[in-house]
Amino acid sequence: MKQLLLPFIALLLFSLTDTMQSLLIKSIHPAPRSIMVHQRAAVTTTTTTLSSSKGADDSQRLFPEELNILYDSKCNVCKLEIDFLRKRDQKLNTGSPKLKFTDLEDSGYNNDDAANGFINYEIGMQAMHAVRPNGSVLTGVPVFSEAYKQVGLGWLFGITRVPILNWLADRGYDLFAKYRTNITRGQSVDTLIQAYWSKRSLLEKQREDCSSCEEKKIGQL
Repeated sequence: MKQLLLPFIALLLFSLTDTMQSLLIKSIHPAPRSIMVHQRAAVTTTTTTLSSSKGADDSQRLFPEELNILYDSKCNVCKLEIDFLRKRDQKLNTGSPKLKFTDLEDSGYNNDDAANGFINYEIGMQAMHAVRPNGSVLTGVPVFSEAYKQVGLGWLFGITRVPILNWLADRGYDLFAKYRTNITRGQSVDTLIQAYWSKRSLLEKQREDCSSCEEKKIGQL
């Protein structure tokens, strides 16, 4: 019974968070435009620094935006969040977006790209990740905190500066991340990861077979 209730508790926590954010946004004026803002890994809310310089100059930046968010486009809850952030970013930072969005489900997704933090599909599906232009990687709640900061809504996550509330936010997100795909896609993250690698293996085999066929044709000419 406990295992059956956990996914619904996680969804409730996530829904309540989104509802509170929406109510706060509607009740308070938007911030002014001048504000600038493979092995299974444990789902934690941490920041991994790949570069010692947080404020890298233009020649060292991996991308022009301030944050590259890696997301699952087939997750309806995730897509709603991404759509909201994208629209607000376009409105607030017209002509100079602060957020970059990269879909883990895109066939062209490249986990060998430093701009994607070298995050592969398996790791990316287990928790929310984002990359700063200097290569540092954010995981979990800090991703949302930084993303909302870039669109003038960083104050929504101000309460997470309180240690006990930060701990609760981290634990709540960990619970949601664990059951996210069960709730939003009807399959466990392990099942999706297995299907992904099976598909990759099949595509690679097809490419190898095609290459062999081409070589045989050339040899017969």
